[in-house]
Amino acid sequence: MTVITNNRMLRRFLSPLLILALLSGFMGYARAAEEVVPQLPAFDIPALSAESQASPLPNIMVVATGGTIAGAASQGDKTNFQNYAAGTYKMADMVAQLPKHKNADVSTFQFGNKGSGGYSMKDLYDLSLAVDQALEVYDGVVVTTGTDTMEEIAYFLDLTVRSEKPVVVTGAMRPWDVIGTDGPANLYQAIKVAASNKTKWYGTVIMLNDVIQAAREVTKSNAHRLDTFDTPMFGALGYVDDPAVRMYRLNARALKAGTPEWSTPFDLRTISKDDLPLVEIAYSYQEAGGGAIRALVEDGAKGIVTAGTGAGGISSKMSQARSAAIQKGVIFVTTTRTGSGTMTGSGNGIIAGDNLNPQHARMMLLLSLAFSNDFNTIKDWFETVGAQDIVMDDAAPPAWPANAALTSDAQTTDSIAIGWPQATDTTRVAGYAIYKGSEEEPIAKVASSVRTYTAKGLSSNTSYTFTVKAFDDKGNESAGLAGTFKTGSNGSGGGGKVTPPSSNELTVPAGGSGELSVFDNSLTVKVPSGASKEQLIISIQKLTQAGGLIDADDVLLSSIFEVVKNKAGNFLVPVTLTFKFDASLVKEGKKPSVFYYDEAKKQWIEMGGTVNGSTISVATDHFTKFAVFAVDAGPAVPEFTDIAGHWAAASIRSALAAGIVNGYSDGTFKPELTVTREEFIAMLMRALKPAEPGASLTFKDNASIGAWAKAAVAQAVRAGITSGYPDGTFKPGSKISRAEMVVMIAKALKLTTAEDAETGFSDNADIPAWARGAVKAVADKGIVQGRLNNRFVPAGTATRAEAITVIVKLLDTK
Repeated sequence: MTVITNNRMLRRFLSPLLILALLSGFMGYARAAEEVVPQLPAFDIPALSAESQASPLPNIMVVATGGTIAGAASQGDKTNFQNYAAGTYKMADMVAQLPKHKNADVSTFQFGNKGSGGYSMKDLYDLSLAVDQALEVYDGVVVTTGTDTMEEIAYFLDLTVRSEKPVVVTGAMRPWDVIGTDGPANLYQAIKVAASNKTKWYGTVIMLNDVIQAAREVTKSNAHRLDTFDTPMFGALGYVDDPAVRMYRLNARALKAGTPEWSTPFDLRTISKDDLPLVEIAYSYQEAGGGAIRALVEDGAKGIVTAGTGAGGISSKMSQARSAAIQKGVIFVTTTRTGSGTMTGSGNGIIAGDNLNPQHARMMLLLSLAFSNDFNTIKDWFETVGAQDIVMDDAAPPAWPANAALTSDAQTTDSIAIGWPQATDTTRVAGYAIYKGSEEEPIAKVASSVRTYTAKGLSSNTSYTFTVKAFDDKGNESAGLAGTFKTGSNGSGGGGKVTPPSSNELTVPAGGSGELSVFDNSLTVKVPSGASKEQLIISIQKLTQAGGLIDADDVLLSSIFEVVKNKAGNFLVPVTLTFKFDASLVKEGKKPSVFYYDEAKKQWIEMGGTVNGSTISVATDHFTKFAVFAVDAGPAVPEFTDIAGHWAAASIRSALAAGIVNGYSDGTFKPELTVTREEFIAMLMRALKPAEPGASLTFKDNASIGAWAKAAVAQAVRAGITSGYPDGTFKPGSKISRAEMVVMIAKALKLTTAEDAETGFSDNADIPAWARGAVKAVADKGIVQGRLNNRFVPAGTATRAEAITVIVKLLDTK
């Protein structure tokens, strides 16, 4: 075996496999999304100017859509506030008329120029992607819109924009060129809010009239007044006072900053704009008829929000029409027409809209239906993403009702279906975890609205014990409900497809999930939902001859398995492999580790894995030959609390083991934080381990370089990896751009570069001449890849996860 040798110990920790990272390379899960939706729109977002890059001020992009703020008074009458042509002036001209901003360098992008009500849902799909594209380069975005449907546009952005950076929506109640217009002040102040970075992690906010309000909660309350926007029940988030931006409360999204729960499930990169369904609103009133609902269903509505009287009530005729529509598969959400109040009680095709107003609930339902047609899933999203309930302290675990029991009403030769009652909690049951046997990790987790599960891939005529635990939003688990059930023997079973116990083949429907255990559970393959957009046929063979595959001194802890599928290409979501291994062969100072066989290099590559008793599990994005070997245990490496399931988890763990990177004192790694120049150089030099001392630093801003980074910066200067900026500064705290990072990588590898190189990226012309040769050379090495639509995005920033992935790949080429 080539890899398991003493002189290649470091390579074991810095394996080129990096299973999860290879799923998406430098761009994370965006690559998987690109495969699902190959034709995503691209926008001509302007690159940062040289002046902006050199400036210490934040760079803010204003994305303009028109509206009253860009309106021109009818017939030039500067005193006519209500008769005007919306969307007349261009944003570049409007910004030019403002005083030079004290807090930001401002750029503009004209997305459109019309009233807010003139935009379709497909337009909002494009707008959201344009905002995210701008946030790859800029520190914050201000979106200007008309106020008529501003709250809906803002909430759509709140639910779909993936970046945590500030997104501030603003507009005006009076056109740009009348006396007493509020447009210039609102635009200037919105830029100030975005530049302050104080609304980072808040999601999208609205700022008009110096008041900052959450997109989910705000509503337009008056047709003409300047202070029209209001937040019933909750109040404003903060205010803009000269010169400060002051935030006085957190919303639920801000409380989830830096956690996986911060992101919504609505990633538009994974769907087409044609997937956005028709969702309508039906208004209730005295003796309201059911014709509106029937007509909306006839028109093709997949979901309908009812704006009910009082606590969401609707008339008997509307109720009859609603029941008929539910039978046709239409999903309803209950809200109130009163302007505020919380709706409760869901079931039978009807979801309670919490305190969302009808127009907000419509956006939530529309996006939910674009991503799922399962009622329970959508209901769960409304109760979590839609409700945004704040849970500060919940020490009590969920509880089961009296005499609760785990039951099974269906068994086949290879599956057992189990069910359980609903648990209760002091705040909210978030879901249920299903355990098999004595395994410490659950085999599945389901939403709180789901109370059945079918375990598949079991052996025939065999008893299995399952345990179900309810958990809440804080991760508290209930006591377990346990039950033991037996699969049927050949020729028996409770219906469904009977698979012979010797079968080593699994069929997974397109977008579906599946599980296959073979050879007395020596290997289990678990395919999650969404792993492939095509139907897969997976088969497993156990190799009886290992000639030429292992060396005499290798300690093989399992059989060698070859896993194949009928479709080429990597999985869109990692597949989990669980191996049984012979624990008696693991001697002191050794540990089990999963390896895959690289057919091209003819060598085994270490993947690692999570050990649970005598089994070990690992995630993979491709199939080949796999086996478990004994390797040197090495020093114990702590596990970060926030990287489980992250696309770069394997890279981060390898880098931690090699001493390249450290986490934070709270036990987190914060993989999505952007990286500064001094942080990247510190990680890079810890990886390269240069023997030479550092050079004397003569930068004008030496005092700004952190003491922890000065030695690394000095070594990088001596090695010719960095030399600072032409003005004599180093700018240690500036976010490192992708172009800068790749140039440093090329210099570290001493690659030959040419300024006139053609990189092959679609935005090749945007890559600075000084970086183009390095981009091509480093990309040719497979160290970096493009982002969406094969764009390199040279001015974009890098996250900690992206930076460490690139560094680990660099080491593999040395």
